[in-house]
Amino acid sequence: MKNNIRFLLAVFLVVIYFGYNDAKDANPIFEEFKNNYSSMKEACKTVGFVRDNCSCQDKRKVAFTAAVKSHSRTWNSGTLIFNQVISNVGDGYNPKTGIFTAPMDGMYVFYVAAVEYQKQFLKLDILINNVLKVRLMGYSSASYQTGTNMVAEYLRRGDVVSVVRNLGTGYHSESIPMTTFTGFMI
Repeated sequence: MKNNIRFLLAVFLVVIYFGYNDAKDANPIFEEFKNNYSSMKEACKTVGFVRDNCSCQDKRKVAFTAAVKSHSRTWNSGTLIFNQVISNVGDGYNPKTGIFTAPMDGMYVFYVAAVEYQKQFLKLDILINNVLKVRLMGYSSASYQTGTNMVAEYLRRGDVVSVVRNLGTGYHSESIPMTTFTGFMI
């Protein structure tokens, strides 16, 4: 793509140079070049030879961070729902279900940080398509211990990732989130 642009720029400069040397007005030459270039670019796009980098680039990005902004002393089952969305590029994370659904095939990284509530032991699992991949633990020897873990996995479009309770009760967070779930495509 860069070579094409360089070539067209060189052609343009030659046309301008010779146009001025022949004492001609460069505007009509420039306008003709612009029209020809636009026509060629559109024709190439139509047959798939040139991609529109601006629109294509954003569609390939996937990243999210979600959090819980409060604590629970009694949560003791199921998927942990991180209901505060901090970012959700690609709209893969659903704050109502707590589940990330891969919008496209690719290599993804997921990271979870969870704070146990006041010496209430906490183990959470990161599941991909309901298969345990990694576990994190906040041990109960002192209040508010943090467990973290990360997994990198190739996902197909439609694969799902969730954070599910394994053992323990409750979690802690505050208005500035401490218990978070993050994922992104690399």
